[in-house]
Amino acid sequence: MNICKLGDIAKFTTGRLNSNAAQDNGKYPFFTCAPEALKIDDYAFDTEAIILAGNNADGNFHIQHFKGKFNAYQRTYVIESSDENKVYTKYLYYALKTCLLHFKQISQGSATKFLTAKILNSFELPIPEIEIQKKIAGTLGNLDKKIKTNEAINENLVA
Repeated sequence: MNICKLGDIAKFTTGRLNSNAAQDNGKYPFFTCAPEALKIDDYAFDTEAIILAGNNADGNFHIQHFKGKFNAYQRTYVIESSDENKVYTKYLYYALKTCLLHFKQISQGSATKFLTAKILNSFELPIPEIEIQKKIAGTLGNLDKKIKTNEAINENLVA
């Protein structure tokens, strides 16, 4: 297994819009630093990506995986694998998701915590062989589906 810097295995950018660009009945997800996506009528991205909040008052950075058309707030990172044959995007999502507490600890700022491109570029992650990445992502994806199913069952029972 290799330890790689995120900047060497992924490309990332940020959205270009202010958070007030959201539209109530928009066609596409609009990712901001909030836990849930808003809506918007225009998209700037049509890809599989990891969406990472770039700032948060408490340093609780939200992360999501999305595939399709979407738009993003200017302080939200859109992270893509540089080479899907070497780094599987869904694995990268789970690897980064386990680092959210660490991101909180290394973030900058006092009133609002934020992640910089410098922090992300130099952040190191374990990157196993691609087949192992796919197995790990598949197993964790199945667990996520089971959790969502159980949550829906619980909501039904409460109702």
